[in-house]
Amino acid sequence: MANKVLITALVTGFAMTSGVGAAFAGSHEGHGPGGHKTKMLEMLDTNKDGSISKAEFEAKRGNEFSAADANKDGAVTPAELTAYHEKKMEERKAERQKRMFDRLDTNKDGKVSKEEFAAGGMFERMDKNKDGKITADEMQWKGKRGHGHGGHDKDGPDKDGPDGDDAAE
Repeated sequence: MANKVLITALVTGFAMTSGVGAAFAGSHEGHGPGGHKTKMLEMLDTNKDGSISKAEFEAKRGNEFSAADANKDGAVTPAELTAYHEKKMEERKAERQKRMFDRLDTNKDGKVSKEEFAAGGMFERMDKNKDGKITADEMQWKGKRGHGHGGHDKDGPDKDGPDGDDAAE
């Protein structure tokens, strides 16, 4: 019984730390209609025919398993899975930080000036009704998925106001 629980935990953990799980749980990039599904299709559809075959899916999963199997003994231990998961988390964190820096570095000089930092658009994104002020309702509003990102929902950022209606309408 304990072996079944361990195996189930390993399989579940591996699925969530693999690239397939990351396509759904990774960055917020790709929000919008089918964003995460599109990202997964791009990652797994190696022959670019618009669909994922079983062979393509299994090849990706095999590559992920091989990457997690640090000692190459054909099995993944809890320690290997943890190390693999931590490595993937660090990679995703570095990608998010780079995207944020690139967005702020508007003149692309490799540095973010005080002016670029101030103009980063945070105020504009938080001021949902575009009245030049941020109210408590605008700060506490959660997107349609319940995330506290103030607008990251299936329609993309900043389309909906605090009541869920399009702010532009």
